[in-house]
Amino acid sequence: MKISIIGAGNVATNLALALKKAGHEIVQVYNRSDDAGKELAHTVAASFTSNAADLLDADVYLVAVKDDVIAEIAEHLKLADKIVAHTSGTNSKDLLATASSAYGIFYPLQTMKKNSKVDFKSVPLLVEGSDDATVATLEALAKTISQNVHRVDEEQRKWIHVAAVFANNFTNHLYSVSESILLGQGLPFDILKPLIYRSIENLQQNSPAELQTGPAARGDMQTIEKHLMLLGDDIRLQKIYEILTQSIIASATQNHK
Repeated sequence: MKISIIGAGNVATNLALALKKAGHEIVQVYNRSDDAGKELAHTVAASFTSNAADLLDADVYLVAVKDDVIAEIAEHLKLADKIVAHTSGTNSKDLLATASSAYGIFYPLQTMKKNSKVDFKSVPLLVEGSDDATVATLEALAKTISQNVHRVDEEQRKWIHVAAVFANNFTNHLYSVSESILLGQGLPFDILKPLIYRSIENLQQNSPAELQTGPAARGDMQTIEKHLMLLGDDIRLQKIYEILTQSIIASATQNHK
């Protein structure tokens, strides 16, 4: 297919590279910032424009920009019946309704950075469409780069995104908290990495609920009180510890009913 990429950030860059590698032609990169846009266009041998009026003809236009500018970008797109899809995990596909009669979602469920290429083969790609033909085209496109493609509805995608925030963003923040605690005692974060790696390995074969361990899962209130005393000088960390502890205890109680 002929693909136009709208945006030049982390998701736009990784999608453009993956689609080009899969044999698609990236005909153009449209980005309001010249430097980033021209760099991506050069990388994927595409033309560049910073003017929506100069968009070239393509089969699919992928809007990979920050969530809060999707609607603004859409206002400038006049694509008639060409397929346009955005990559947001939470925003409605209807934000693109003014841009084309054929619009949808092309959401890669993965964290991405420009300088770290993503292997899309196992990345879940979630697709939606304004009609059957649109979603079928987006699904076919997704399957050329991923073996993990799912048709979802808008409500499902929103819940998937919330779950992903818990699983990834919140977890990474807790890693950062752990690192801060250890550095405060002159210890390296590396000391926890074998534990983290083992936990991830265990998830390949087990439900997270089955793997929960620790003082809260055991109902070990004595250890919990000791931990809270250690964190006594940091009210924020105490609150985080208490909230998560109560959640684990509640889950354990519910699972044993």
